[in-house]
Amino acid sequence: MPRNTLAEKMENLRQALAPEGQRPLSDAAVATAIAAAAGDDPVVNENTLYRLRTGRIDNPRMRTLSAIAKHYEVLTDYFDPHASWDPRELRLVTAALARVEVRGVVLRLATLPEDKVAALGRLLDAS
Repeated sequence: MPRNTLAEKMENLRQALAPEGQRPLSDAAVATAIAAAAGDDPVVNENTLYRLRTGRIDNPRMRTLSAIAKHYEVLTDYFDPHASWDPRELRLVTAALARVEVRGVVLRLATLPEDKVAALGRLLDAS
C-alpha cells in the first residue's frame, strides 16, 4: 500500500535509505548533515525532522523539503502526496537525470510515441 502522508513518506525514506544492516540515522544526525551541507545554515533542526516524521507538523517550508530531499538524494517530487515513488527508485532517477547525456535521452523520449518508447524498453531489456 502506498504511503502518501508527509509523515509516512518521511519515515519510509528514512527506513528505505538506511545503510544496509544498520539502523536509520537519527533525526539529530540528519539535521547535522543537512546543516553541514548548507554551510552550517540551520535549514532544519532535529525537532522539526521529528515532528515532520511523526505527523505533528505537515506543512513545512519548501526550503526545508528541498534540504531533506537533497540530503537523501531524491527529488522533492517524492513528497507530493499524489506521487507513489519508491525512495530507492527515485534516488536512481535523480542520479540519472544529473547526467547531461541521460537528460538528453529522456527529453528525446518524451516526444516519441508510446509504441516507440515500448520498443526501446524491450530493446534495453534484451541487452
